[in-house]
This record gives sequence, C-alpha cells and structure tokens, in this order.
Amino acid sequence: MKKALLTAALLAASHASSQETWQTIHTEHFNVHFSTENQQWARSAATELEIVRDKVLKQQNRALDEVVDVLVFDPFNASNGFALPVTNKPLMALFTTPPQSDTVISNTDGWQQLLILHEYIHLVHLAQPTRSDVRQVIRNSWDIYDLVDGEMPRWAAEGYATLLESKMTGRGRLYDNLSEAILVEFAQQGALPQYNQLSSTEGGYLAGSMAYLMGSRFLAWLEENYSAQTLDAVWTRMQAVKARDFDEAFSGVFGDSPERLYRRFIAEYTYKAMAKEVSEQTLTSKLWLELDLYASNPVLSLDNSKLAIVERNKDDETRLVIYSTDDNQQAADDFAKQQQALLDDDPVDIADKAPNVFKRKQKHVLQQINRQGIKNPQWLDENTLFFTATTTVAKGSIQGISDLYRYDIDTGKVSALTHHAGLRRFSISDNGQTVYAEQTQHGFSELVRLDLNTGVSTPLFEKSLETVYDYPLLSPNKAQLAYLKATLNANWKLYIQDLSSQKSLTVPMPEGYQYVSQPNWQADGKGLYFVAGKKKALDLYHYDLQSNSLRQLTQGQEAVAHPMAMNNGELLYLSITAEGPNIKHFAEQPQGLEVVEFAKSAAPPRGQVTSEVLPEAKIYPQSPTEPADYDIWQQKPTFSLASQYYSASSSLLTLGVKSNDFLKQLDLQAGYSADLHDKALEGVFAAVKYSAFDLKFKALLFDYDLESAKQYHSQMPLNISNTGAHLALSYPLQFQQLSITPSLSYNYSDFSNGDDQWLTLGLEQKWQHDRQQYGFSQSVSAQWLSGDADSNNWQGYNFATVLSGYAYDIPVYVNFAQQYRDDSSLALGGYESNLINNDTQSGFVVAPELPFISQLGNRYKGYGGGISYKDSLPWLYYQQHQVDNRVYAQSYGLKWQGDFSFGMGPAGLNDVNLDFGVARVEGDDFENDLRAWLSFYYSL
Repeated sequence: MKKALLTAALLAASHASSQETWQTIHTEHFNVHFSTENQQWARSAATELEIVRDKVLKQQNRALDEVVDVLVFDPFNASNGFALPVTNKPLMALFTTPPQSDTVISNTDGWQQLLILHEYIHLVHLAQPTRSDVRQVIRNSWDIYDLVDGEMPRWAAEGYATLLESKMTGRGRLYDNLSEAILVEFAQQGALPQYNQLSSTEGGYLAGSMAYLMGSRFLAWLEENYSAQTLDAVWTRMQAVKARDFDEAFSGVFGDSPERLYRRFIAEYTYKAMAKEVSEQTLTSKLWLELDLYASNPVLSLDNSKLAIVERNKDDETRLVIYSTDDNQQAADDFAKQQQALLDDDPVDIADKAPNVFKRKQKHVLQQINRQGIKNPQWLDENTLFFTATTTVAKGSIQGISDLYRYDIDTGKVSALTHHAGLRRFSISDNGQTVYAEQTQHGFSELVRLDLNTGVSTPLFEKSLETVYDYPLLSPNKAQLAYLKATLNANWKLYIQDLSSQKSLTVPMPEGYQYVSQPNWQADGKGLYFVAGKKKALDLYHYDLQSNSLRQLTQGQEAVAHPMAMNNGELLYLSITAEGPNIKHFAEQPQGLEVVEFAKSAAPPRGQVTSEVLPEAKIYPQSPTEPADYDIWQQKPTFSLASQYYSASSSLLTLGVKSNDFLKQLDLQAGYSADLHDKALEGVFAAVKYSAFDLKFKALLFDYDLESAKQYHSQMPLNISNTGAHLALSYPLQFQQLSITPSLSYNYSDFSNGDDQWLTLGLEQKWQHDRQQYGFSQSVSAQWLSGDADSNNWQGYNFATVLSGYAYDIPVYVNFAQQYRDDSSLALGGYESNLINNDTQSGFVVAPELPFISQLGNRYKGYGGGISYKDSLPWLYYQQHQVDNRVYAQSYGLKWQGDFSFGMGPAGLNDVNLDFGVARVEGDDFENDLRAWLSFYYSL
C-alpha cells in the first residue's frame, strides 16, 4: 500500500520550489509548511492537526512519536491530498481546494477536517515502527527499505482510513448516499469487484474508487461480525518482531483468509441490494444514449438539437462529444439491411436483436489538448461552447489552475478566456461577455460575476473558508441565479437569488436528505430540477417556483444524475451503471410523489460513530504558534545504495549518504564508488543543490581514477586521475508547454598531467503538443564551451536535438547530436555516474554500449531513432556513432532510461536515475558483440 500511496502522490505532488515565500508553523507534533498565499488555511490546519491527533490517539491507542511534516498547497486547483508513511520521516500533503457537491468526498463537516483526519489515519496506520529492533534500525537509516517494509494492500489502507473518517465524524464515504446508491447499482448488476480487483486503479468504471468505497464497507462488516478489537489486532501483528505480510496477519486473528471473508461479505451485500430491487416500482424511462465509460456534465443546446457531454474512455482519453438529439434513423436502416442480408444468405438463421437504442450521431468531437482536461461545458449559442480546463502553470508548487476556454465548433478553434482565474462551474450571461462562476483560490470558494472583457471579478458574497459554492446556474431569462452552498457541519443547500432585487429563496429539501446537487432549470424558468439523496438512495426532484411545491420524481430505483429538461417538456438524465453513466429519457415527466415532510434545517444525518468523535469542524483564525521562516537546514539524511552494471565497461557500487529538507530547497549528497570487478573506476564525490527565487545552484566535488585497460572491453588503454569541482547556475522558464532553461557553469579539473578549466554557456528548450490520438514534442540542448588547459586554450560546442511523437499509441523518436573541440579531444564511450557525467567532463561522449575511451577525436556525430509499443515500455532503437566523420560503431536493441523524483520529503525517494538495455554493437575496430546494462543510482 505504501507503494500505491507513493504512486498516487506522484500524480499530485509537485516540486515545492523556493521562488515562493515559504513559512512553517511548528506545533508539538507537526511542522506545517505553506506559502504565504495559503497562510489562513494553514493556520487553521495547524490547530486541526493537533485536535485530530489527540482524538485518534484516544481512539486507536496509537500515535506517531515523530514530528510529521505537513505541506499545505494547491497544485492542481483540485480536491486531494496524500500521506507518505515513512516511519522516521512521515509526511502529509493537504490540497486546499474544497470538493464540489457531486463528489463522494462532499459528505463532510468541513473539507479541512475530513482531509486531515483521513491522511493522519494513514500515517498512524501505516507508519508505526516495527517492534523488531533490527528491522527498525534499517528502516530508520534507509528510506527505500522503510517504505516497502510491511506493505499493506491498497484496499486495506484506503478502506481503513475511509472507515475511520466516517466513524469519527458520522459522515464521510461510508455514510454517503451517492456512494451507496452507486454500489447498490453495481451489486444489482453483479458487478462488485472481486477480491483481486479491490486494490486496482484500472479495469473499469470507478475501479480506482473501490479501495475506498468497498474497502471501508468490508472492514465495517468485519468489525460488525467479529469486533473492532479483532480487526485492530491485524495492525498490531503487522508490526511484530516476527515478520508477517498482511494475509498472514489477517488470517491469524480471523481464522480465515481476507479473500474468502470478502466473498461472504459481497454475497450478503448483493442479497440486500437484490431485495431492495424486488420491492421497487419499475421506472418508465428508456435508454436514450449509451456513453463511453466515464461521462459527466451533459448539457443541451439552446434549441435542443444537440447535446454536449464530456466522456473519458478506458485509455484515459478525455473528449468533448457533441451528439445530435435526433434518432439515428440511418443506423436503424443499416442494421435492418444487415440482418436482411444475413437471412437472405441463410433463411434458417436467426437475426440479431436490435439494440434498445441506436447510437446517436456524433456531430463534433473535441479531444483534450496537452492533458488539460475538459469540464463543465456550457452553450453560448448553437455553434459555441465554453468549458473549463487546467491551464499549465509549472511555477513553484502550482502546476495547474482551472480556467475558462471557448470552443468554436465550426472552426474547431479553442481559445483561452481567462488567465489563472481558478474557475470551476459557471453560467454564461450578457451574450458571452460575463459569467457567473465559482472561483477557488488558496482554499477560498467564492461566487463571482466575472467580466470577460476586463477580467474584473466581483464577489456576490463575502468570502470565507467556512463556505463552499457550486453549480451557479442562470435561469433562461437571466433574471435569477440558482446555486448550491455548503457551510461547516451542514448539508449542501440550494438557493435561488433574484439578481435585480437580491432577494434569496431557499429551495426546500425532503426530510432526512444528505445529498443535493446538479440543479437544472426547466425551459420556461418556472421550475428547477435537481438530484437529492436520502436513505442510501438518489432521486430526481422537481421544484415548482409558482406553487412552492416539491415533487420526488423517482423512488430510488437507479443511481441518477444530471436531470436535463427539454423544451418540449420531456426529461433526460444520467443513469449510473457498472459500465458507466448512460442517458435515459422520460417521454413524459413522471408525476412522482409530492413531498410533504421537509428538512427543518441543513443538519446532516449521521451514521454510527466510535467513542471518540471529532468536535464540530471550525476554521481556526490563530495557529498554536506563530509562523517562522522556512528552515532549509532541517535536513533528514538517509543511507543510499546504488549499483551500476555495464557489460561494455565496468560495474560500480556506490555507498553514500543523501539528505534534503522537506521541500527540497537544499539537497546534499556524498559517497564512495568503486568497480568491484577490477577497480577500473573508483572515487569519491560530494554534491549540493540549492533553489532560491527561481535560480538553481549546483556544486559538485569529485576525485576519481579511471584505468580503461581494466574494463570488461578495452579499446584504448589510458589512465585518468581527475580531482575537480563544478559550479552551475540555471534559470528555468515555463510558458505553457514551452520550457526554456539558460545555464552558466564553471568547471576545474586537476588531471595527473596538468589542470584544465572551462566555462560553459548553455540553453535547453522543450516543447510538446498532445491531442490524445496523436502528439509530438521536440527538445534542443546547446552549449558553448571555452577552456584553458596547461598547454593550450580550446573552444567547442555541444548540440543535441530530439524529435518525438506518437499516433495510435505508438511512440517514435529520432535524435541527432554533434560535439566539437578545436584543440582538445573527445572520448567516446562509457556511462554517467556521480564520478563521471556530462556536467563535470568536457570531453566525454556517453555511450553505455561502449567502454570508456573507445575512440578519440575532435568531432562527434550521433544519429538514431526508436519505436515502442507504449510510452512506458522499452524502446526498440538504433544508434550510430561517428568520430571525425568516420562511422566508428552502431548499435541496436532494447533500452529504457528515466529519472524519478518525488519532489519533496524523504531524500531516498528523490533524484533516482534508472537505465537499462540490451543491444547488439557492431564496428570495424572491434569484435561485434551483444552487450547489456542495468543502472540504479542517485544524482543531484
């Protein structure tokens, strides 16, 4: 589970770079790090963290002795967070953006409280020290071992945090009507996940959510049928002196495997779901449109001739699809012709049954661009849509912000309407000159009127961390604004505000409701449809403004969403199934039942709680202590072990120490490397990297001896002893998908035959464009070098470019490199390590399939290319090496290279370099051979 948490966190965590002003609130048990924009949220979080810790300690009889590092930030303008359960370096990351009303995490007394409770439970559950002194000593000194020791299945870790999130508040996902309605639908279709699918993040609709939703319910079932103490004993056994995996720890106390008990739980859950279905009245709605797995935010055009909806398929491709609302008569005719042709060929055959509905024609499809997503489409007119998408920022801790975009259907042009505005859902006014929108920045959710011409945003209400808004929706005549609002310790509520008089009406809710979302005006503006949930079910409701009456149109038969009133009085809505949402249709609006018992307040229904319940959620204006400047010298070192094997040259074992502060503003590394085979390469190194106000500073010290004759394959015997230092400055710039990094470096090397020093001026540039079905990117790296050696002055340059792209998921690339020295030599061959790399050596041309110093010359050219089945798989490649305009070698085979950096936290989980390959190497100056390499090492 720790690895799963790490993987999930990598999608969300970004490098919290030091160009932002960072501060820290030091409490007794937490260090809360935040940028100044998030100070108000962080102050409250610091108090909430200590409250949660105290309650969890009483409930669990467990706590963490280590001070927990907590990062408060908002990298994607989205609701999320994560915990990394390293026993001596535990960390939490809290995203400040609150959840929207139609999410499974919206059933909460307050986003901050829910998030802190869930993530802290992860740490207490997973970061407990083992009672084995030997194993714990290793864990304390070696980050990677600490992370993988005592691995927990994802369903158990996420399920337990979700279970406690609910039992300590009476709300949360275990008691959420939206979650329960969807799971009942899955059960009635026989589609609940099997045990081996429970921890999966892929495989079908909501696969990644099942660890939370079904995991928590399975654990609650275990507590109900056995006891909370029995379940708790599993966690105690996981940290025993005797090493046990999860299955051993579980079976030892339950007397049965988790897989068998889960099957029993599924049987009981399905039985109850089927009993519910038997008692339900059949709906009169019919299937209207089958959609592609994930679908959200459908919206009818003004004349109802088209429907726009965002779909995401199993390959994670997001697109905005515009369907015709007309029946697809051509598809029906084609089907009839096919079946008639079948019977004409074989009169005894039996024709296929016609589908319930023929797929409606797709009039237009907009693929998402550069993984920005597409959300919340709204029609301006019949040929224009507005939608929100994530604008790439990549500036400090902020990686993306939600902005408003315009899509002109006829031309296919997409243009940005706002810049870093933080807009989510919205409604269009003034012929596209104005929008009413929910705006989220630094944890605040506001309802604003935004002038798109001037960019001026006017709040409709005073902002507060205690309130969250959603679904601002203008009436057809633009005179009224419906919107949802949630306050602390209360349900969401639906309001209608008159924009001229500013009078506000609260839409009545049925007694016992817990969920409300997705309002939609009827065509004449005299009524409002919405979805509300109570008693573990979701239903469609209609509120009549003239009579002030509320009708419940369905009775829990389906998991429903997004009602859409048509101009002719018919009604569309999303019906959530195990294969994803589909659109269904009421030819006549059902009469339903008039609601006569209304909720007297927004107080939420609560489920069963533990003896320890969190107090009411609050936003605390003051923190336990005053913020202090962030301290880069709060370093947390770890032992580092690295191994590199290259059959062409040597193997290298590196023992070292690595350290960084929590935000990775200051990184330190030192170590000793040696070839264990025949000491072909040996040396020591030290490195420091510092980031300040966008500038990146790097310094390296190294001392190595290279005896090329001792390599596995030696072409040119030569001994090199080099003691030196390298200093570098760089300044990365990001412009959407374009990045430019100028750099300046100085290097001094003391060789056995004299010293050499040189200055390098460099520029790196990268750009990409991704349209899902195809994409392309390019990069250029160029350096000019000027050196001063004992015997001569020299100059030279390095140039490299890569062009890559993909179509139909097949990636390809071509590359070209050229290097030149006018009065100095280039040495082809070898691999990069902490001793020898492109930064610190002026004359090495890396080629892992060749030994160090395979060939000397003044000019090098390299050509190559590759193709792969998928972007994450190894490349089938070809590479040619030319020295002084003569082809020296060529190689072809499989290879993969990449780097891994968590971006914060434990030093052992950052700055990892991976490289492996196997290749056939051919040339006139040596015997053709098959060579391989495998490398894992840390490098700043």
